[in-house]
Amino acid sequence: MLAQQFWPAHESRLRQYSHWQGRLVVWLGATRHGRGGALKILRRRAVAFCAVLVVATAVFLVSRPAVESEQRWQALRARGVLRVGIDPGIRPFSFYGADGWEGMDADVAHEAARRLGLRVEAVPVGYDGFYDALLAGYADVAMSALVVDPMRTADFRYSRPYFDAGLRAVTFAALRLDRPEDLRGRCVVAALGSEADRLARWLERRTPGMTRRVAADEKEVLTEIRMGRCEVAVVSGQIAVREGCAPIDEWDNTAAIRCLRLRPVEHTIAMLGADGRLASELNRILLQMSNDGTLTRIARKWLTNRTADTADTDANDTNDTNR
Repeated sequence: MLAQQFWPAHESRLRQYSHWQGRLVVWLGATRHGRGGALKILRRRAVAFCAVLVVATAVFLVSRPAVESEQRWQALRARGVLRVGIDPGIRPFSFYGADGWEGMDADVAHEAARRLGLRVEAVPVGYDGFYDALLAGYADVAMSALVVDPMRTADFRYSRPYFDAGLRAVTFAALRLDRPEDLRGRCVVAALGSEADRLARWLERRTPGMTRRVAADEKEVLTEIRMGRCEVAVVSGQIAVREGCAPIDEWDNTAAIRCLRLRPVEHTIAMLGADGRLASELNRILLQMSNDGTLTRIARKWLTNRTADTADTDANDTNDTNR
């Protein structure tokens, strides 16, 4: 119809173009500009079209993961069950007891799920099977003394940490302990032959004035600083929290003990990369649990009983493997 309207009025001008060029010029409404003008308009409109196409593609690519993430979150809420892939052989974090799945991680999972309006279903898959279980859809999340694997961050997400099992410097003395440099001129004690002892040796070589001492075990290490024979002890995260340190923060202002994280081994929760909304919700809840003291209460519950006393070695072995 447009060609029929333009052709009689511009027949002589349009004859200079080939058939397809003439039709294009009519479509552009650019006959009054001549052939050069028509091509300029064509180029401008082509650029504009490409720009619109690029923007539309970018919006699609950006919004698609968000839409998928929201759909997965809504499906999880509708199901009402958070399937947690676990390794039930890592005391005191994750094991089977008289009441089923127990341990620090179990309590963290149950409390986080409760605040999200969900219930927990434990799915035993073993530490080496966490990521396969997530990919296969057997579990929504995985946790059991799990640490971030940098090689997997392209395909999986990790929550904010809820516990640090790594080595810490602790002191009962009223001295500044905010960074490793504060160990200058201090006496530092660690259990002979332990990972803490190896770190203390490394610190001694790099910290002027630091004096290193050794003790038979972590119990004696704590005795050394309680008796004032040494000022700072290097111990595992489990021991540090048992003595009063916060499970994830640098140190607790309300505690009589001061704590400095030296070599973090942060426990976290893994999920598929597509679960951005779930990760956001878990991070919100874990931060809430940290701020209101829930994580501290859960950690001290499991690290101050007899079960924890016999479990530090197993947990430390798992963390050494993770590193």
